[in-house]
Amino acid sequence: MPANKLNNNLRHAERMKTHQPPRVPIQSQPPFLQVPANFGSARTRAQLDQSQAGQIIPIPAPKRSPSVLGLAEVVGTQYVEEINQSGQVVFHCAGDTGFGAPWDVELVAQVMAMDLHRPNPADRPAFFFHLGDVIYNHQYNMPESKRNMYQPQFYVPYEHYSAKIVAIPGNHDSNPQEDPKSIDAFEENFCADPPNSDAELAKLLNSANRPPIYQPGVYYRLDTPFAQIIALFSNGGEHEGVIRGGVAGDTQWNFLIEQLTEIKATRDTGKRLGLIVAMHHPPYSGGGGHSGSSTMLADLDAAFNEAKIGPDAVLSGHAHVYQRFTRTTQVAGNPMEVPYVVAGIGGHGPIQPVKPSFDRQPVRTPLKGRSPNGVEDQSLRQYFNGFGHLIVTVTNRVLTIDLIGTKTQTHLAVDSVTVDLGTNRITHETPPFTHPANGEEQHAVHAPKGR
Repeated sequence: MPANKLNNNLRHAERMKTHQPPRVPIQSQPPFLQVPANFGSARTRAQLDQSQAGQIIPIPAPKRSPSVLGLAEVVGTQYVEEINQSGQVVFHCAGDTGFGAPWDVELVAQVMAMDLHRPNPADRPAFFFHLGDVIYNHQYNMPESKRNMYQPQFYVPYEHYSAKIVAIPGNHDSNPQEDPKSIDAFEENFCADPPNSDAELAKLLNSANRPPIYQPGVYYRLDTPFAQIIALFSNGGEHEGVIRGGVAGDTQWNFLIEQLTEIKATRDTGKRLGLIVAMHHPPYSGGGGHSGSSTMLADLDAAFNEAKIGPDAVLSGHAHVYQRFTRTTQVAGNPMEVPYVVAGIGGHGPIQPVKPSFDRQPVRTPLKGRSPNGVEDQSLRQYFNGFGHLIVTVTNRVLTIDLIGTKTQTHLAVDSVTVDLGTNRITHETPPFTHPANGEEQHAVHAPKGR
């Protein structure tokens, strides 16, 4: 290249530098998990609001009050009586299905359908609790109407899954930047008007097709014989969850306090049910393409402490990987060991693995985590870089969460944890295992060349 042309190019590059906007410090986590790890987010509430501007919506009001759904409304009175007699309630749980490689979504659904034929009827899941991101926009085109996506992305993959499905909306089910009417489409399929009579309800329950479900709203309490699930809408933010404040409003927060207070009062009378709190965005995460939501976790803690009752388990999705954390905490002076489980593994891919350790090797569990206040009160106990689903079993004594891997070629649990509801302590959990494990995405955990 001639010297004068080279000099002109250099001068042009210098001029371009002077017109570039100032760099904004990146708030993302480091690329590797260290000891202790940061499983939350470094964003302040102000930074979070700025990063998700235009993605958060006012939380829609429930269609009926109180926003409580009885399991009999979903599966029928006779089935609930059978659950009572069996001594346990069992249900499926996973998130992040929708658009992706269709075979992965359908394969997860097929394996789940096999659980409905377990030899012991008491062990068969009664319903599927979907942790959000039921659908995704095609190839992330924005904006794009979501109304017509439920048929190919939800109804078709679960065509041969006969159990009922309830859900909470994920960010892709509600983000107005993807479709200003995203949340309306979700409500059309999961918050339809309830049947007007017992005869109409019976007709829906016995329908061979999958009619829209009639949840009272995008947030609600689901009552079952042995467990109560508080289902929260963590809104449309791509990065982290928001359950109150700002554009979202405080109606859901007030609902959460009311429900926790009511459950606490019932428990004080001697009636002890398992308490599960679920939302799409994870409070903790060390992989899956998303960090934990520290601001949302702080709001949850504030609610638990105000009502003087804590959850027996916290379930979430959003991060496309399985992670199980144990948090050792106190609520109203009562020590608790609480599993925080991330299960965004319902088929939307690819799997985004747990971050490697600093030497680029698969993370060894348990790995301690440090909260923003500097307290090491949680640890990553187990992870699985593969598709699958949860089977949650609750009796009047224990709560057990089992992970079933889709490509493990076994019906046995890959990971399992059991909480004693009387002592609020974990009494059993799968010990650490070597990664990559059978059924994990092999490419996700390879060490770099030269190692």
